[in-house]
Amino acid sequence: MFARADGRGLASLNRMRATVAATVLAVVAAAALGGCAQLYGSATESSAGDKARQTVEQVLHGVAYDRNDDIYFAARAVDAEIATTAVRLIGIDEVAGGALGDRFGTLELMLPEADYVDNAGVSRKAGPFCFRVGFTYYGAEVNGDVVATDEFDCPENAAAITPPPDETVYPVIPENARAAVHEVLTQIAQGGERPSTSEIAARIRDLLTPPTSEFESLAEPQVVENAGRIGVAMQDASDCLLVSLVDDTVADVYPPAVLLQPGELGCSPSTAIADADQLQSPH
Repeated sequence: MFARADGRGLASLNRMRATVAATVLAVVAAAALGGCAQLYGSATESSAGDKARQTVEQVLHGVAYDRNDDIYFAARAVDAEIATTAVRLIGIDEVAGGALGDRFGTLELMLPEADYVDNAGVSRKAGPFCFRVGFTYYGAEVNGDVVATDEFDCPENAAAITPPPDETVYPVIPENARAAVHEVLTQIAQGGERPSTSEIAARIRDLLTPPTSEFESLAEPQVVENAGRIGVAMQDASDCLLVSLVDDTVADVYPPAVLLQPGELGCSPSTAIADADQLQSPH
């Protein structure tokens, strides 16, 4: 037989039962709160990642359709675009070869860790977030109207980098180029002589003011002769100079800009002496 508990024994037993129940409730509550914290933390990270992606897409929109010579050209343009934002350039990867529209490299961009507000209105740390963006000659790769971003795990100790400076030597048309071409062609018209096209080009070149920058070279005069008509062309990255000598008359030629593009007549000496109907805009 078991001994019957007296009043003091029952009170002690009830206190023990209450303590156990409280402990169980505390453990359950802590687990629930921990789950909520993980849920909120996960939601915050996901929301922050979406915002980071949108930030990168918006920042690159201004240079998305700029034409680039190579990935370093693109990197310099992007670096200038992100200068006043939180986005940082952390990597440049060059891809050699390929056709004109193929990817020639990628840029890696990072948004550092920052404060984000979760669904409960609590400010939490999230990030960093890193994205790769591919580039071609025609600009950033896009999905519709949005820059295509590929998220990846940020490398440890990722840091901002500066693209190498542009050391390309660009041809330039000097300020006295038009006057030099006119002078040489006028001398030919008045003298009645017909020197070779290479000699005409050499005469023009001798009159041109040489560039003063180590990253500039003279745009070469291109000359063509056809049935007594002489055309001269000079081109740099932003301009096209065309002059003709037809029937002893020297004239500047200004075709519609679209005709100077690749696939059209182009900036060539033949364009300078093209027939009038050929110089009409196709649009």
